[in-house]
Amino acid sequence: MRILVVENDRLLSGALERRLTEVGHAVDVFATVADAEAAWKIAPYDLSIVDIMLDDGDGRSLVRSVRAAGLRTPTLMLTARDEIGDRVTGLDAGADDYLVKPFATEELLARLRALRRRSAEITASELRIGNLLYDPQTPSLTVGDQVVRLTAQEYAALDKLIRAGERITPKRMLGEHLYALHQDWSDNAVETLVHRLRRKLLEAGATVELKALRGLGYILYETEA
Repeated sequence: MRILVVENDRLLSGALERRLTEVGHAVDVFATVADAEAAWKIAPYDLSIVDIMLDDGDGRSLVRSVRAAGLRTPTLMLTARDEIGDRVTGLDAGADDYLVKPFATEELLARLRALRRRSAEITASELRIGNLLYDPQTPSLTVGDQVVRLTAQEYAALDKLIRAGERITPKRMLGEHLYALHQDWSDNAVETLVHRLRRKLLEAGATVELKALRGLGYILYETEA
């Protein structure tokens, strides 16, 4: 997933960026309302984490602003105080959940998974196509009765492609899903990743094909067994 982190505590934001990257997410980190608002309007984020207290303003105002602009990104708000007022105003501003500092990183990851499950895009905890069973919460992939090991980035690519259903995923869109704004990436990097994923599916005997459509993008579809 592509995740936006808006946090002015460098130690915390750095720790979040490392942990989220480890589990396969592309992460953009900003410390100010102005920078985050600009990024939010140009990048296709799947989730966002926003602290209430920022260098140049209030995270609640940021969330309220992007909601007014029509952006519905599921948002987890961070607060340093366990006070009902902070929680209520954050939720009223448009946040979907909140977490009080200090917190365990694994709890944050669990809350992000819950937010993702509640988003309109998801209808089941497990996703199937052909003889492929993908569990985004673990994550894990089973082809028939065989467990297939993927890298974090390969899981991220599979997640995007399987959720697209019968829609084509443009190469640029897939790249933006896999890489953060500060990361240099190329079409070749995306092609190499897709090639590895396709090879693993073929070797496992998947009854799906990951097809590249020249000039259009990629699609994952079921084939005959």
